[in-house]
This record gives sequence, C-alpha cells and structure tokens, in this order.
Amino acid sequence: MNLRRPTLLFVLLAGISFPAVAQNDDKREIVVTARSLKDTENDLKACLARGCPPDEDIKATLAHAENQFVEGDYRNARETLAKSLGRNRKHKGQYPIEVSDLLRANGNVAIHLGEADIYRLSVLDMRDTLKSALKPDDYRVFGAEIEVADSRMKLGYYDEASDKYLQLEKQALAKNLPQVAAIARLRDLSLRVQRAETEKTEFRKKEAVEAIDEFLLQPRKDAEQFKIVAEVLKSRMDRNNGNSETTDKLIARYAALGGTDRPLLLHSKPIEMNEAQAARAAAGGSDLNRIGTQVVEKRWVDIGFWIGADGKVDEPEILRSQGDTKWTDVVLKSIKTRIYAPLKAEKDGTSPGIYAIERYSLTAQYEDDVTGTRIRQRSPVAKIERIDLTS
Repeated sequence: MNLRRPTLLFVLLAGISFPAVAQNDDKREIVVTARSLKDTENDLKACLARGCPPDEDIKATLAHAENQFVEGDYRNARETLAKSLGRNRKHKGQYPIEVSDLLRANGNVAIHLGEADIYRLSVLDMRDTLKSALKPDDYRVFGAEIEVADSRMKLGYYDEASDKYLQLEKQALAKNLPQVAAIARLRDLSLRVQRAETEKTEFRKKEAVEAIDEFLLQPRKDAEQFKIVAEVLKSRMDRNNGNSETTDKLIARYAALGGTDRPLLLHSKPIEMNEAQAARAAAGGSDLNRIGTQVVEKRWVDIGFWIGADGKVDEPEILRSQGDTKWTDVVLKSIKTRIYAPLKAEKDGTSPGIYAIERYSLTAQYEDDVTGTRIRQRSPVAKIERIDLTS
C-alpha cells in the first residue's frame, strides 16, 4: 500500500489495476516484507527524540501511519499525520515533495473516515505546495492538478471534474506535454464511463462512447501508448451493453503477445451501492441510507483473490475485517466479474498467477446540515472506499 506519491500512470485510470505479487502455482506463497507496527512506532519516536531533519521525520511518519491504517486504526493514523504536518508544514519550501506526500497521505486517510473537507483541503494544499516550488510545466504539478480534478470527482462534482480534466488537457498541449494531455483526457473518459454505468441513461452511454471513439480516431503524437486505455474503456462500455467481442479481442491480443507482466484489468462491473440498500430494506435489516442509526466507523475488510494466468479471478475471500461485514456482498460480487489480460508465463513456462489484496472501508461523509441542526453528522449516503494494499 502507498498512501503517498502516485506516478502519473497511477492517477491515469481508476479502472485499470496493477495489484502486486504473490507467485508460484505450487507454493502459492504471499511474502510479507513490511516492518511491524511496533517497529515503525519506535522508528518515529527515535527520529523525533534525536531531532531528525524534516525529510526523515516525514519518511518515518508515513511508514507508521501506513501501518496504523493497515491495522484499521484510521483515527490514530490521521493523528500521526496531522502531528507531522504541524511539525513540518513550515518546511514545504525546502522539502516540497516530502510535504506534498504527507498532505496526500493525510487526505487519503481522511476520506476513509468520511472527512470530506479535510480530504478536499489536503489535496488542494498538496497541489499548492508543488506549484509554489516547481516550474509550471513540471509533470508533477500537472499530476497534482489531475489529483485535484480526481478529488472533485470523488466528492460527486462530476461536471466540475470533467471541466478541469479538459482544461488541463489544453494546458498540457500548450506546454508541449502530449502524454500529460492524454492522461487528462483519459481521466475524463473514465469519468464519462463511470457516469454511464451509474446513471444508466442512453444520453450518458452515447456521450461516453462518442468521446472514446473521438479519442481513438485522433491518437496523439508521442502518446500512442495510452491508446490501450481508451480501448479498455471502449470494451467496458461494449460489455456493459451486452457485447463481449471487444473484450475478447483484447484478451486474444495480449495472449498473442505472450501476456502482461502485471495484471491489467479489462472489465469489471461497478460496486452497486443501491443494490445493497435495496437488499437490506427487502430483508428488513438496517438500510445503508439510515446512517444516523448505523455506525460506519471501524467497518472495513481486506479481500484477497488470485488472478489466474488466463486473467480470470478465483473466488475472493475476506482475509481480515472489523465490524459487521454484511455490506461486503456487493464488493465480492463486483470482484467476481473482473476480467484481466492474460499473464506472461515464467521462464519455465508456468503461469502461476498473482495474488491481490484490497482494503474496502464503509463510510459516510460528515455534513453539517443533515438534520437541519448545526451538529455535525454523517451524510445519509453511505460510500465504499477502496485502496490496494499490495501495490
């Protein structure tokens, strides 16, 4: 897991996943190399005791906060990050990359707690920290701007996010950054596909397909490698509409090339929260919409699954959890629908597959006006947040 700095490829597309490794079909081992929670706690304490420089402080902070997060201790992970920001924010001029990593991690943990305002402000502060220290045409500044657009999408401001993606595309082209421009456009295409899948209107479906086709017909010079992302989005739309031909062609293409080194997600049905809500109501149980009477903190699961050499997913399983897990049925259902590109064989000809572990958290954003009072309460709308623990 990495709460910190993404590469530009990381922010490219939520629908393309690259889980990390566990290999060998006979052994099927999962090797854990992370330091223990106690070790990272001691490392941070020792660092502070000797008055370590800001970059070392931040490195130790991030390692410990990540461990706290993995253990499900979201509140203390946030506190660890907040205290470090209190110590190190003033050093952003000297250590802009490190402080931006700290701000990003703070936002990533906050959104799992439903702290939408903290998440929003952390992303903006991260962007501003990089903008104040780097040149305007630095790819990291553009990457941060794309993350700002991503945050607007995550918070439900879809039109605003789309406008920002397209604005960033134009700005990147003006600065002769074709790859960055392609990434911004593809994030917009991904958003259009997500809206088509959730809103299920003919208008959204048509809009998404036409936008993808336009991108495929006008490939950008020096950014041709991103064409595959648009092709994956196109196959996703086709499969949602009952046509699996484009997905089958992508699978055949990768098989002919000998497979991919890492899992490339070609198709997955989205997590349908509305299905979960309807199921709870029909069963007479607690409705996910009734957040006032339902505790959403400390509800998380780690789900593990094997991705076979043929790109198919074995039965996913809950490895660890905290709190009631009835809400995870729609998560497991979504994972089962995933189709990955075929995997490259080992030197001995075997294709053992890869094991992935993902964290899902049930949460709801804090709002000030849920009941008409000034008391801060949870939003009536539950959300499921995901982060890859093996990347």
